[in-house]
Order: sequence, then C-alpha cells, then structure tokens
Amino acid sequence: MKKYLFNYYTLIAAGILLMVAACRKTEDYRFSTPLAIDARIIRLGAAADTTRFIVYADGDWNLELAAETPWLQLQTTSGHGKSDALVEVTDNSGQLPRAAKLVVKGGGKSDTIVLQQKGLTPALAIMDETAQTIANGGTYKSVINTNVPLDLMTVGYGYDSTGTVNWLSGLQVKDGYLFFKVDTNQLPVARTVMLRLSYLDALGTTTKDSIVIKQQPGMSYEGAVQKDFAYVKQSLANGLVSENIFVEGIVISDKGHPNMAQNLNKPTDKHSLDKTENSIAVYVQSVDGSSGLYFKTKTAGDNIFNFNDRVKIWLKGVTVQQLQNPSRTIVSGIDVHHIMKKDAGTGLLQPREKYMSALTDNDLYTYVKLKDVEISVPSGAFTNINEGYAARMDCYPLNIRDIQGSSMYMLTNLDVLYRRDGRRVPQGSGTVAGIVVHETYDRYGGNIGKYAIRHLKREDIALNEDRANGFSQVLVEWSRFKTEYAATPTETQNPLTPDAGSGRIYQSGKKYLDFTSSGITPTTDYNGLLQEPTTNKGAVSNGGWGCKGWWNAATNAGESWMIEVSTKGISSPLSLQVEGNSDIGGPRNFVAEWSADNAAWNGLGNFTFQDVANWSNTLLTQVAGQKVLNFQLPQAASGQDKLYIRLRVANKTAGTTNAATGGSITATATCRLSHVSLKYNK
Repeated sequence: MKKYLFNYYTLIAAGILLMVAACRKTEDYRFSTPLAIDARIIRLGAAADTTRFIVYADGDWNLELAAETPWLQLQTTSGHGKSDALVEVTDNSGQLPRAAKLVVKGGGKSDTIVLQQKGLTPALAIMDETAQTIANGGTYKSVINTNVPLDLMTVGYGYDSTGTVNWLSGLQVKDGYLFFKVDTNQLPVARTVMLRLSYLDALGTTTKDSIVIKQQPGMSYEGAVQKDFAYVKQSLANGLVSENIFVEGIVISDKGHPNMAQNLNKPTDKHSLDKTENSIAVYVQSVDGSSGLYFKTKTAGDNIFNFNDRVKIWLKGVTVQQLQNPSRTIVSGIDVHHIMKKDAGTGLLQPREKYMSALTDNDLYTYVKLKDVEISVPSGAFTNINEGYAARMDCYPLNIRDIQGSSMYMLTNLDVLYRRDGRRVPQGSGTVAGIVVHETYDRYGGNIGKYAIRHLKREDIALNEDRANGFSQVLVEWSRFKTEYAATPTETQNPLTPDAGSGRIYQSGKKYLDFTSSGITPTTDYNGLLQEPTTNKGAVSNGGWGCKGWWNAATNAGESWMIEVSTKGISSPLSLQVEGNSDIGGPRNFVAEWSADNAAWNGLGNFTFQDVANWSNTLLTQVAGQKVLNFQLPQAASGQDKLYIRLRVANKTAGTTNAATGGSITATATCRLSHVSLKYNK
C-alpha cells in the first residue's frame, strides 16, 4: 500500500514540475523587445528599386534618415509592433556605389540600418609605374583610368630616405590625366616619392594604385651650344651625335595620347600590336613653327613631354636618322638627362593655316591647320573597319580632300575614344588641324602619300555637319546596293540606281541593261554607325556591290569597273571618289582613266585595292574594311555630253593566303565597291 501511495504522489509531483517547466519554456520563447530589426545591412542593385525590412517592437516605432539623402525615399515612416518598412531608391547606374543610414526609434531605443546601392565599378589605374622628372621641376602628367573624383580618394606620399618631403604637390585629375607638380631638386642626388591613391567605396571595397615619381639631380650642360632645326636636319650625319649641342622648341605632341604614332604588329604575333611607338613619340617644332623634328624617347617613362611645353633638348649621345623622300629627321634615344629645361606653355598654341598644296617637307612634324577640307567619302565613322579586327590593326587612314583638288589621309589610331562613337562623320567642309607626318601602311598599299595628318582631339576636325555647308556639289553618287529593286530590276530602277544624280555602273565584260545577268551582287561594307562596335562590327549588309571574272582570257586583258555620267553644263573641275577592296585572288592593281568617247582613254592614276582580311590568317597587307581614293579630273572632263570613267585591272597579279602578291587572278574572286561619287566645286 505504501508503495502505491509513493508512486501516486511521485507522479503528481512530476506532473506539477512538467507544468511549471512548460510555462517557463513558453515564457522564455515568447519574443518581446522594445525594438529590433531583421537586417543591419541591405544591399540593392544599381537600378531603381524598392526594398522591405521588418521592424520588431512592443509598441510604436518611427523610421527616419540619419542625413538628408535625395536619392532615397521613405515610403514607411512609422508603425506599431512587428511590421514592414518600405524604402525606395532611384537609379544609380551611372554613378559610384552609395550608402545611407536609416534610424529606427521606439520604446526608448534606436537602431541603425545601412542601405547600400551598387553602381559603377570603381576604376583607378595609373598608366606609368614610374614617372621621370627633371631637376628643375615643373608640371607633369600620367594617363589615368579612373571614374573616381580625386577629392574622394585617399592620397598617400612615401618619400625616400633623402629626408626631403613635400616636394610633390598640385595633384589634379583632368581629361584622363593625373597631373602633379615637382619642385626644383637642390640635392646632388636623385630623389623619389611613391604616390598612392586609393578609394574605399560605399560597399566596403578598396580600389587603389600607385606611381613612383623620380627626380633627377641637377646636371651640368656646360659648354652646350644652341643650334637651330636646320642645323640638325642638314649638318648632322646619321648615327651618334658627339657634339655638345641643344635645340629649343615647342612640343606639339602629348604624352599618353593614343594618336601620336604608328604602332606595329608584334614580330612574334602578327595578330596583336606592340604600342611602344605611340608611347615614345614626341614631336617638337621650332619656336616659330616653321620646322619640326621627330624625337623618340628610350622608354615610355622618359616621355614627359606635354602639348605646348617649351623645351630645351640636349643632343649629345642621341642617335640621328636622316631620311629622304620626303626629307625628315628622327632623333632617338632621348631620356630625361637630355631634357635641359621644360616649361609649360602660356597661351593657346595656334597652328599655321595652309592648303594641302602648300605643304613642304619642312612642315613635317609641325602643327598645321588644313583649310577648306572635307571628308572624301562622308559616311560612317572616322574608322570604317570590321571591328572584329580592332586588336590586330592599328590605324585607319581616312581620305580628305580640299577645295583646290588635293587629297591626303587623316590618320586615326584605334585607341582614340571618339573614332566610332555613334555619330556620323561631318558631311560639310571646314578645317582639320593636327601634326603633319609621313607614314606608310602596308594594309593600304604601302605608300599612302607624301604627307598625312594626325589629329589630337575631335574639335581638331572642325567640319560642318551638313553637306549643304560645304564646297562640293554632288553630280552623282552610289553608296549601297538597293536590295528593294533586286527582285525585278529595270533600266531606270535597278539595284545600282544612284543615291543622287544620274549615271550607270557596270563591269566591262557584261551588259548593264541586263542586270539580272550582270553578275553584280550585294556585299558588306563597314561604314555603319553604332554605339558598341562589337555588336555588329560596323557591318552594313548591302553597303556595297561586287563582281567576279576580272581577267578576260580571250583578250588576255583585265576587265574594268565602268562609270557613265553626263557632265554637260558643269564648268568646274570634277573629282572622283571610290572605295573598295578585293577577295584573296581578286584584282589588286588598277588604272583609273577617263574618256569622252569610250575610245581614247586618258590616265588619272594607278592604285591598288588590298585583299580583305582573312580571320584565321590575317596578313599585314590585308585590310579589315575598304580603301578610299580620290582622283582629280582635268578641266577637259567637264562639260561633256557623256563622260566615261573606268577602273581597269592593270595585270593578273593577285594576293595569296601567304603574301600580298605572287598569285594570279581567279575567276571566282570578288572585287567590290561600296562608294563611287563625282563632285565639283559649287
């Protein structure tokens, strides 16, 4: 009996304990707090968006911004108990990441939420690892790729053990350059400082880079004699300079600019470029601007020359190269020891204005503004190439012509940011300023003329946008194959109907009246406008026209592109513009001729069309686009009831997969045109 009573009371006691424990468990797990939130950090994407978070409270609570934040809107500012809070942010796609603090208050407590929004990925990259400066100091610059304002960066200076500090100042980021000022070095030894730039963004990520700035000690140039540019060009022989001489002039190039010189394909990899030549090119003109010299520094770091700097350059120990046809001088091996003095120019350096016909060899490597100029084929961009080949080639020569009938090429390297920015090239006339150079380009036939011009900014190409504001009147122009007419072509409305004026184009071996059997078909050109060149590589699918069968075996002679127009009533001299290329195995060498009777032919000039680039094996002589040429016709070609022009294949020479020449024209290879026009002065 006692045993049973014990068990009974034991069970009752255990039950009571379980009930007490259960009550305590419920009490322990029931959430009760004056204030809490479900997230300390909220991160949103760059696009405009809304987000919610949960506030826990026993009673009322309020939400407010810690500081005024225009891009953030509180859709919820108060609540009671456990409830949602809604916040809205604006778009931040074009800005750096940002953050704001939200404060929740309730029950005598407060808590903070950090709301972060993504944006641009911060960039901070200085081109030079080391910058050289001369003893007498001055202002210098290095190319910098950054989207971070300098006032948001943390700047650090690591001066060397010479003990001198604060000799670097004047930091500024402007127009893609990091500018800095260096004091005169009074020490007998070189000194260095490491400049460190860093940026901690609103997401907690640090972006940083640094540059070592070296300053040379004072150097004696005792006994150095000043010589003029004519002495350097005419009296110094090829080779090492032993004379203790210097020249003084004005720098017209700009350190770090992408359009200074021709970059070469790497000898070990013809599909990529070595951009050293552009980084070491320095052009200096005499103080009066009448003569120029081309300097090459030893390394990119030795190129400390800025546009409009007035400099004195010591020539002892450098190498001179005298070149002819045209006459020009290149001075190589310049390092900072050769820079006796460098002062920033005062005032805006003005180019000398000239017509193309007035240029002489002395104008090489000087700053010139060409007068009354227009783009010969004003379509597309400043670099009409197949953008898929942009990493394999360096430069596009754009043909320009002037009111006097002269023409030359304007050179644009493919690193120039505005070369293909979605805007059409100007259609009218005006001026083009830049550095006069002489360069050859195998991709465009080698010799592209005695003189060419390199611009430094888009504003240098000061041409009117509209064709109406130009000196040229179009007589006739073809710029595309009209596929809308291809199904049922007629004599008056066929795929090669001119865009302006009247005329005919056909191949000499075929009849233009029977277009369906003409053998002419649509082809692609790369004169398209685009914001992102990689999207369609600039291609226009019916932008040109092509034909096969360029060698007539029966006559053992080449066929011709034929152009027929009337120039009746035209008293001004005419000019002809053509744009084209050939397939591998297509015709290469041409003769341009004109006739008033289709019997007696008069020469306009010889030219080449280059082979179109082959992706798997791109030769240095192949073009990733087309070549533009301009021909001035004599006065006798004007005022004719019928004018005939032909682009005649001169011989059977053709390119191969391994060389620009060495092959023979094949029956299946295409030659194509994408523009033909005849113009005269208004």
